[in-house]
Amino acid sequence: MRHKETLGLCLLVIADALSTYWLITRGYATEFNPLMDWLIQLSWGAFFGVKFAVLAMAVGLAEWYRRRNPLFVRRWLRFGAWAYLTLWVGGVIVSSFVGL
Repeated sequence: MRHKETLGLCLLVIADALSTYWLITRGYATEFNPLMDWLIQLSWGAFFGVKFAVLAMAVGLAEWYRRRNPLFVRRWLRFGAWAYLTLWVGGVIVSSFVGL
């Protein structure tokens, strides 16, 4: 990957998926997203499959559109990464106070 925004978003999603697996399987956390929680109940394979399929589609679309409007894509990938990180950290903080 040539673009740091794409790499950053991919690393963030991978870290989120792996930490979710680690925390939930050890009983330290629960999944807040009802759809992802339902997928976890089906299987971890379904969870990881959907998580990474959505990431692949988002990154693929962004990289395809980058040739037409690189500044727009760079800004939106940065915004998306910050929003994802904010929600992830916010979920950790909330679950720490609530004790889930």
